Amino acid sequence: MPGARATLGPCLLLALPLIAGAAEQEAPTPPAPPAATSAEAPVLHVTGMTFVGSRDSAREILVRSERAKFHTDTKVAELEGVRAEVSEGGDNKRFSMTCERAELDLQKNDFRAEGNVEGRTDEGQRVFAPWVRYDHAKGLLFSDAPVRMIDDSGSFRGDGFRYHVKDKRFKLLGNVRVEQIQ
Repeated sequence: MPGARATLGPCLLLALPLIAGAAEQEAPTPPAPPAATSAEAPVLHVTGMTFVGSRDSAREILVRSERAKFHTDTKVAELEGVRAEVSEGGDNKRFSMTCERAELDLQKNDFRAEGNVEGRTDEGQRVFAPWVRYDHAKGLLFSDAPVRMIDDSGSFRGDGFRYHVKDKRFKLLGNVRVEQIQ
């Protein structure tokens, strides 16, 4: 399996004391080998990964990447060249996104996107940010980094945003400014 690595436990060297009657003594019990660390756990390298997270037969998250490293111990995938769609029930697409890199937690369906993040809502709002997180349990897409949002009414900047997927509610945070579109 490419990228998988197996490591043998440490070799133990036991020295018996060279004293009279040493042959009658029991050899000391060697300590148990240390547990495998996350650095030793197999990492799967995948090209063209697609992940679909669903609940009650309704797709909620779809993530595609050009390349991925899947950490088998933590169930976290490091992705490159990413496209994602987040919806709340049914096939109704609510938010789509592209980015350079992402980290996807396959146990929680949470992700963090980084590098030229561009998102789009069904309502036509476009969002640009250096990073974005999605908290699946809360149905919340957010960033606390400087963000630019463009929609039919204009272009706006703020210190972050919150997008509540289920309610289709978008909110710019702090120091919001309106920009003139040229």
